Amino acid sequence: MTSALMTRLHQCAERADDARQERKDARRRRPLIRIWDGDWNLIGRVEAEISASFEWKLNETGVGKLVLPIDHYISRWVIDFHDRKGNVHITVDKDGARWGGRMKPFTVRKSTDGKKVLELTFMHDYEELKYIDLWANPFLPAVFQFPKIFILAGPARWVLKLFLFLNVLRLEGNLWRLPDDPLQPSSWFAALDMSQWNIVVKPSGFLDDDSTWTLCGARFKTWHDMSRAILEDAQLMVECRRWITGDPPPWPGAPELRNGTLVVDIVDKSYLRNSASGTSTHGWAWEGLVKTFLTFQPNYVEEYVNTVDDPNDPGEYKAPFWLGTRPQAPWVTFREGTLTGIQSSEFTHSAATAVQINTGGHSMPGVNEAFSALVQGLGDIITSNIQYQGYGIGAQGGAIDAVLRPIYSDVVLAWMSWKSILRAQSLGWSHYHEYFQTGADKAFTISALMVMRAGFLATDQQTTYRIEVVDGAPFLVGDNGQGHFWLGDRIGATILGATVGRIYVDQVNTLTLAWDRQKSAQWGITVGRDKQLERPMERAMRHIQVIASDLRDLGVF
Repeated sequence: MTSALMTRLHQCAERADDARQERKDARRRRPLIRIWDGDWNLIGRVEAEISASFEWKLNETGVGKLVLPIDHYISRWVIDFHDRKGNVHITVDKDGARWGGRMKPFTVRKSTDGKKVLELTFMHDYEELKYIDLWANPFLPAVFQFPKIFILAGPARWVLKLFLFLNVLRLEGNLWRLPDDPLQPSSWFAALDMSQWNIVVKPSGFLDDDSTWTLCGARFKTWHDMSRAILEDAQLMVECRRWITGDPPPWPGAPELRNGTLVVDIVDKSYLRNSASGTSTHGWAWEGLVKTFLTFQPNYVEEYVNTVDDPNDPGEYKAPFWLGTRPQAPWVTFREGTLTGIQSSEFTHSAATAVQINTGGHSMPGVNEAFSALVQGLGDIITSNIQYQGYGIGAQGGAIDAVLRPIYSDVVLAWMSWKSILRAQSLGWSHYHEYFQTGADKAFTISALMVMRAGFLATDQQTTYRIEVVDGAPFLVGDNGQGHFWLGDRIGATILGATVGRIYVDQVNTLTLAWDRQKSAQWGITVGRDKQLERPMERAMRHIQVIASDLRDLGVF
């Protein structure tokens, strides 16, 4: 072996040792906690907390807790709420991630042992999206809203972002309302100056969006309520991150934002339904993960799994010292064993139930009306020619229709039924037969199709697992290239008692950063969702309630 080669090997070893030490130091580094007032002016840094805990949740509001000594200068500032702006904000930076939130309550507590503390509770910035109503027409005043409902169809990411942007424009642009500070001339033209908005939506292109297509509408419901079923079905994740002066631009060409601006984005970290490149849902430890993606059957109700023959790994995986994961080829896998990073695990599976879904109850639009017109027309013709003692009784089609309506109404095209042959064959000769899915008033409508799809989803097989793992054993938690995986990323795990080597893959659903004066900051990770354990009726209604209400408002039912 030549001396030049030995020198290169020593240099590689030194770089690896340096990188290992840097990652250890990063894990021990304290989180950066900053307190801000209602105008996002910095009040100070917190470095004397008694304990703290901050939670990231997938498409939901996480809760943050901060306990301070009562004599801390920030404690005195918070308690003296008469002399400050009402809102108190916090940002917590750790491992490339930033937790931002607004204080909900604070509690001054004195215990029997004489300890005096201030307990602060914060709601994650995702909570902002629960306080934005989606108007039927954001460009018109509330007293005149036409059309009666705003409906869009398109890729899920683009549609949801557009809904949010238009209503943020309505609020921040002061359309049809007074600005927060009417005496500030620039506030009257805020619609033309995004740099003064407190919420901005990260732009994305329609043609570049390969997320699942969806149909959704708005009629004065919150953005969160409208979007949650769509986000879950498309497996998209909402990112809410506060922009602080000194940060890089949130997107190329972004305007100079005001300190504390909330930047909202929707990202696809699953690639399960949203791209033909697919992702991994299961596999084997020695053969690798199987890449699959879901597509619709021709009936647009059922889904089936396609297998993608693509053994290539993303190029980033071959780059030294690169941290992260790609949804097309998730690689982080925790394995059960004597030495493992899995602290606790729970695995649940239930087979599919009904193979046929029935729905409906009322005839499709136009059927009852056609019968009514026919009965009235024939009745008018017949009764107009009837005479009694030289006098005609006149057209009585309306009276005849009133008598016959209960007989012919909701008889033709009032019910829908669809059987899944694929599911029946996969379950075997003996299986449950049918399931009636409520939620569609009229058969053979768009809403009925969506309700039937929800019925198949509700009665499909359910496989869910939840694991809690330790950060750094061996994988690191972190965002923006400072960890192997983050919230919403798909990671794998082996399951106790399952076939040796079989791996299941699911999204990271919850991350919790907690520490106190005796323990350094540690990440807690939860994979999987409890929602998959719901009863079929509850799960189905959660999928259809949004679309059903939209179409009812529009009059499609």
